[in-house]
Amino acid sequence: MAKLALLIGISEYQPGLNALPGAVQDVKAMQRVLQHSEMGDFADADITVLENPQRQVMEEAIETLFSGREKDDLVLLYFSGHGIKDEAGRLYLATSQTRKNHKSGLIQTTATAASLIHGMMENSRSRRQVIILDCCFSGAFAEGMKAKDDNTVDIKNQLGGEGRVVLTSSTATQYSFEQEGADLSVYTRYIVEGIEKGAADTDNDGMISVDELHEYARKKVQEAAPAMKPEIYAVKEGFKIKLAKAPIGDPQLEYRKEVGRCVRDGKISLIGRRILKRRQNELGLSVEVADQIENEVLEPYRKYQENLQEYAEALIEAVEDEGTLSQYTRQELKRLQQLLQLRDEDIEQIETRVIAPPTPQIQKSGEEKTAKNITLEPPTTEDDLSSEKGVDYTKLRDLLAAGKWKEADIETCRVMLQAIERTEKGTFTQDALLNFPGADLRTIDSLWVKYSDGHFGFSVQKEIYFSVGGKLDGQNYREAWEKLKILVGWKKEVFTSKYIDPTFNTSSPRGHLPIINYGSHLQFVRQSLFSRMEVVCASRLVKSNI
Repeated sequence: MAKLALLIGISEYQPGLNALPGAVQDVKAMQRVLQHSEMGDFADADITVLENPQRQVMEEAIETLFSGREKDDLVLLYFSGHGIKDEAGRLYLATSQTRKNHKSGLIQTTATAASLIHGMMENSRSRRQVIILDCCFSGAFAEGMKAKDDNTVDIKNQLGGEGRVVLTSSTATQYSFEQEGADLSVYTRYIVEGIEKGAADTDNDGMISVDELHEYARKKVQEAAPAMKPEIYAVKEGFKIKLAKAPIGDPQLEYRKEVGRCVRDGKISLIGRRILKRRQNELGLSVEVADQIENEVLEPYRKYQENLQEYAEALIEAVEDEGTLSQYTRQELKRLQQLLQLRDEDIEQIETRVIAPPTPQIQKSGEEKTAKNITLEPPTTEDDLSSEKGVDYTKLRDLLAAGKWKEADIETCRVMLQAIERTEKGTFTQDALLNFPGADLRTIDSLWVKYSDGHFGFSVQKEIYFSVGGKLDGQNYREAWEKLKILVGWKKEVFTSKYIDPTFNTSSPRGHLPIINYGSHLQFVRQSLFSRMEVVCASRLVKSNI
C-alpha cells in the first residue's frame, strides 16, 4: 500500500484574476504535516508539490497521481487557488495561465476542467481517493480579504463517485477567504492545525479520519466566519479513510481537547475554569503553556468578534455621515458583510443597536422625557470643551444636554477617533488609548457625567470596576470585568459572549453609557482608558501641588 499526494497552490494569475499569495503558503503547510513521520507519514518522494503550474504541467501531474495505482493505495489531491465556472456552470480549476475573455467569461482552454479530473479518478484503481479543494468564487477583492473562486459550482456532482471523499472550504454558493496578514487561508489553516496538533482525533484512537478532520476544520472555520460552511461529500467508506496519525496520551493535546469542551459561546465558563485549573495541574503543564493553548482554541471566536466590531464601526460611520442610509451605502454594507463572513442575524443585531429608534428618555429626577414633550437642558457656556488636538466637542455637548444618549454615544466614538488621529482607520489601538490626550479625555468624561447627573461616564464605569475588585496593574481580572458588565447592564450572565441590547436612557443601570464598542473590544477599550485616566488624574494632582 502506498500513500501519494499532489499538492497544488496557485498564487500568481493573469490579469483579470486576483493574486492569492496565501495559496502557495497553504501548500507548504500541507506538505509539512503530511510528510511528518508522526502526522501524515507520507514519504517525501511520494509528495509532489506544484507552485503556480501551467495548465499542461498541472494536468499531467494529476493524471500521474491517479494512474498506475493499486486498489489499496491512498491518493490525495489538494488544491488551493481560484475555482471558476463556465457559462454552463461547469467547474474549472484555474492555472497560472487561466484568462478571461473581453466579456469576463472563462477561456476554457486555459484552465483544468473538473470533468477531466473526474475521468482520471474513475480510471484509477485506487479505492481511497481524497480531494481537498480550498477554493470558491471570486469578486471579494477588498483590502484585508481576497476571494478564491468565481461562481456557483456543484462539486458533489462533478467530483463525487465510488470510493471518494471530497472536502470543500465552502458550499457551492459561498466565498472562501485568505486573510491579509495571515500566512494561510482560513480553511487550510484549520485543516493543518487539526493534523499538526492532533486535535482532530476526536475518538482518541490515535488516527485522524477524513470525517474527523472535516468536522474539526468546519467547527473552527465557523467559529471565525459563521457564514462560511465547509462541506464533505463521500461515498461508501470515504468518510473513514485514515489520513494522519495523532499522539495518544500527549498532555498538551489532552488539555487542548479539555479546553474545547469548556468553551461556551466563545468563552470559558466559571466551572470550566475550575476544570481546566485541575487538568492543568494533573497534566503537569505550566501556566504559560496552558494559556497559549487556550488562546489558540479561542482565536477563531476572537476573529469573529473583530469582524463584528469592524462592521459595527462601519455602520456607525455611515449613520453619522448620512443619518438615513442610502441604497448605495446599504449595498456597500452588504458587500462588507460578505467579506467579513457575517450572517444576516449578526447584522440584524448590530443594526438594532446602532440605528434602532431611541427609546423614551427618563430624567434622573423622575420626570419622563417623551417624544411629544421633551424638556431640553440648554447648553451652558461654562462647559470646558478643551482639546489638545483641536477637536470640536460642541455637538457632543449639545446631544448630551438634549438627552439624546444614542446619538451622543455615536458622536463619542467619532470624536475619540479624531482625538487619536485614527478617523480613517476607524479602530482603536491599545497604544493610542494609553496615550489618549488628557484634556480630551477629561472633556469627554466630564460632559457625560454632568449631563447625566453622574449616571454615565467612563469615570463612573471605572469607579464600579474598582468596587468589584478590579485593578489596573497589567493583570487580567476576569471576574471583576464580568461583574462590571453585569452591574452596568451590558450582560445578564458572566463569561458569556451574548451582550444585551443597549438602553439609551437614564433608566438603564448606572455606568451603562457610553458603550462605543460592544463585543470583544469593549473590555479592551475600558482597560486602556481606565489606565490612562489614572495617569491623567495623577498628573493633575502633581501639577496642583507644585
